[in-house]
Amino acid sequence: MALKPVMLVRPPIEILLDDGFWDELEEAGIDEVGIQWLALLDAKGDKPNRYPQPEDTHPRGLAAVGGTPVDSTPVPAYAPNLDLYDGLHFQPQELPEHMVAQSTKLKLAIENATKRGFTVWTMDDKGYFLSGGFGDGTRKVAVTCVNDPDLVGYGIQRARDTAANFPSIHGIVLDGPDFKWEIKPGHRDDLFLEECGCRHCQRVVESLGFGYERVLKGRDAFKAKLQELSNEAVEDFLANRSGLFGSMEWWLQNPVMADWMRYKAAVVEQHVKALTDGIHEYLPEMKVATSSRMPSLAPLTGHNLRRKAAYNDYEMPKLYWWSGGVAGWRGTAMNWIDTLVEWNPGLSRENATAWFSAALDIPIPADYQMADMANEAPDSFFTETVADQIRKMIAGSGGVERFMPWVGLEHFGSNWLTPSELHRLLGQLEAAGAERYSYFVYNEIKPEIWDVITEFSRK
Repeated sequence: MALKPVMLVRPPIEILLDDGFWDELEEAGIDEVGIQWLALLDAKGDKPNRYPQPEDTHPRGLAAVGGTPVDSTPVPAYAPNLDLYDGLHFQPQELPEHMVAQSTKLKLAIENATKRGFTVWTMDDKGYFLSGGFGDGTRKVAVTCVNDPDLVGYGIQRARDTAANFPSIHGIVLDGPDFKWEIKPGHRDDLFLEECGCRHCQRVVESLGFGYERVLKGRDAFKAKLQELSNEAVEDFLANRSGLFGSMEWWLQNPVMADWMRYKAAVVEQHVKALTDGIHEYLPEMKVATSSRMPSLAPLTGHNLRRKAAYNDYEMPKLYWWSGGVAGWRGTAMNWIDTLVEWNPGLSRENATAWFSAALDIPIPADYQMADMANEAPDSFFTETVADQIRKMIAGSGGVERFMPWVGLEHFGSNWLTPSELHRLLGQLEAAGAERYSYFVYNEIKPEIWDVITEFSRK
C-alpha cells in the first residue's frame, strides 16, 4: 500500500498558481496539499522578509517570485468579514487592495485543484503571531496569553472566515500550543524559562485548586530534582522506580511537581479542545488535526495524545529526528545528557543516558549513543528508537486512520536528515501500517529527497 504525504507548502504559496505543481504531484501519486501559511507576498508591504527562505531551494519557489529572491511582506490571502470578529480584542489584518487580484487567482487555483481530486488543508500555526497566517491578527491588548479565551474565539471565527473564502478546503491543522521541553540553559525551548501568570493563567490554575506560584514552585522543584542525580540515585531509579506506581512515587516525593504538570496539561487541553469544538460546531464537515511532540516529550509540553483523540479528527505528532538547531529529537537528547552531566558532577554519561532513556520511556540502541548522534543513524536507531515512538504515536492517536505525523528533515540550522535516513523513517511508518504523513516542507525538497518520497507514494 502507498504511503503518501500531505505536501506542505509555505510562502511563496504562489507556487500553487503553477499548474505544473499540481501535475507534478498527480504524477507522483500525491493527492493532498497543506498550506502553511495562507498568506500572499506583498512587495509593497512594510514588514518585509526574504523569500524564498535560504533553505528553500525548490525551483518552483524561486519561479513564483519572478526568478530571484525578493523582500516581501506576508499578507492575508482574503479580505476578512469583520462582522465575525465583533466584540473580540483580536482583529484580522486587511487584504491590501492591490492584492485582491492575486487572492482571486489563489481561490481559483485551489478550487481547480479540488476538482482534479486534490484534498487541501490549511494551517493555523498557533493562531496568534505569524504575519499573514491562518489565525494572525492585530491586538488591542498588550499581552497575548494562550489562556485568553478571546484567542480561541478569534481562531474559531478565523476558521469560519477561511471556509467562507475557500469552501473547498478540507481541514485545518492546529500547530500547538506547546510548553517547552529542553533543559539546556538559554536554549530557545528551555522549559525553565517559561512563565506568564496573567489573569488568564490565574483563572486556569485556580480551577485546579491552587495558585500560580505553585506552578513555578513545581517547575523549579523539577529542576532541582534533575540537579541531584548521583550515580547511586540513577541506579536506584533504574532498578526500583519503574512501572506505574514507581513513577508515581517519584513525582509525589514533591507534589508541587505533579501540580506543575497538571497545570500544563490543563492549559493545552482547555485551549485545543475549545478551539477544536468551536470549529466543529460551526463547520461540522471541517476536519481538525492537532499537533504534538513525540510521546517521549509530549507530557512535558502539556499534550496527552489519548485524551485529544476524544475531540480531534487527526493527531499529528512530530517525527523530527535531526540533531543540532532546534526541535529535533537527537539534538534534544544530546542537550539533556550534556546538561545532566554538567549539573551533576560525578554522574557518568552512561548513567545520564540510561536515566534519560528510562525517564522519557524511549529506547536508545547500544551502538548509537549520544556521542554519535550528530552522525548518520544506523539501522538500529530506526528499528528500535523510531519504531518505538511510531508505535506509541499510533496507539495514542487512536489508530492509523487517525494518524498523520509530521515528517521533516531540518529546523533552523540543524543537521539535515539524509536521504537514507528519510528512506528508513518512511520504511518504519510503512511497516507500522501508516498510510499518510505531512511532509515539511515542499519548498526545500531536492531531487534526491523527491525520489525517496515518490518511491513510497507511487506504490
